[in-house]
Amino acid sequence: MKRLLIFGATGRTGNSVLRQLLEYEHIQVTAAIRIPGDTSRLPKAERPIQTAIADINSLSSLRDATANIDIIINAIRLRENIPPTALIELDKRIREASGNLESRLIVTVGGAGSLYVETGKRFWQDPSFPKSTLPRGVAHAKLRDYLKEIPQVNSWAYLIPPPNYIPTGLRIGSYNQWKPSDDESDFLKSNISYEDFATAVCDASIEEWIGTHLIAN
Repeated sequence: MKRLLIFGATGRTGNSVLRQLLEYEHIQVTAAIRIPGDTSRLPKAERPIQTAIADINSLSSLRDATANIDIIINAIRLRENIPPTALIELDKRIREASGNLESRLIVTVGGAGSLYVETGKRFWQDPSFPKSTLPRGVAHAKLRDYLKEIPQVNSWAYLIPPPNYIPTGLRIGSYNQWKPSDDESDFLKSNISYEDFATAVCDASIEEWIGTHLIAN
């Protein structure tokens, strides 16, 4: 039985991932939450949801949460004016707390700001990129570059949705994978619902994908 831990389980994407993983009987899934009261923000499910209290800024707390876990899903969505290296530092803390990463996989929900556009720049540099999410867009571009430099390529997967990421879209149950490239402009025109993107995150975790994956319908 695979043991999965989800960070960001109370957010929209993490919530969808958690709900879908609960459909698999051979998966033991745990939701990492900040405080006990956050259980009210988890999805309603027929199976009981295991939880672990985790402070993402505390190594000791992260060590306790990730103990005996095979696969970690990072669906945390840091908000507001975060520094460019915020997501890198978070990934480093999770890795340090997790210990032996040769036997563990970290699946991270990426951001459209990290996409490459025709001019050789990143999408966060495009005038159309939402100013309200610009800090997170920059941070995701930094994170994507950082992950590519990690020598243990089998220890991570980074899944990127398109800018048209639809919170209320239906669950079709399918998706397409686009290959990463130096020009991902066509991918910017695609879309996907939170539910179908969550399906891809579940598959990436269960099937243990590696590397960067662009996910859309």
